[in-house]
Amino acid sequence: MICAIDDIAWVRFDDGHLAPFDERRLAFSIHRVAERLGHADWWLAESIAAAVHVYASRCRKNAVILSREISEIVASVLSMLGFDEISTAYAKDERRTAIHLSELAAADGAAFELEFFRQLDRALSVAANRQLAVLQLDGLRACVMQLRGAQRWTAGCRKFAEDIVEYVRERVTRLRPSRAAGLRLAVVE
Repeated sequence: MICAIDDIAWVRFDDGHLAPFDERRLAFSIHRVAERLGHADWWLAESIAAAVHVYASRCRKNAVILSREISEIVASVLSMLGFDEISTAYAKDERRTAIHLSELAAADGAAFELEFFRQLDRALSVAANRQLAVLQLDGLRACVMQLRGAQRWTAGCRKFAEDIVEYVRERVTRLRPSRAAGLRLAVVE
């Protein structure tokens, strides 16, 4: 979908960088929480995401909204609509995020390690969020095997996987504000 210039909104992350507001991603995150609580066919996620997008594009100066403000608005709207259980779960869920390494490795141009690390670095900018408590890395094994072009797991693959995890630790340490809450790194192969 191509948005009109008046409909474009931007999200400002804690590290200062801007990204276009992704209404589908927000709807998916709301729906994921509702689904986890037993509301498999919950229809309100898209409407709430659309309302937040309209608010950001029309009511915010320069159509820029803070990333943490989006979470607060969504939790408030859910609570106001009487979905307190989903609101509470959404607020807690926003304190954790996952980076899907196998998807980064499969992206266009990521067949080269340099491009993969550039994309990983961009995805790690989420670690600058002071409220983030858990950063999960998914698909490490599949990512390594794809980038190495390996048919089976080898000592070289294991070493490369260790290098990726060490890179993430070092990058998160540099990105993370000193007064931020503790961050747990979870690696899922």
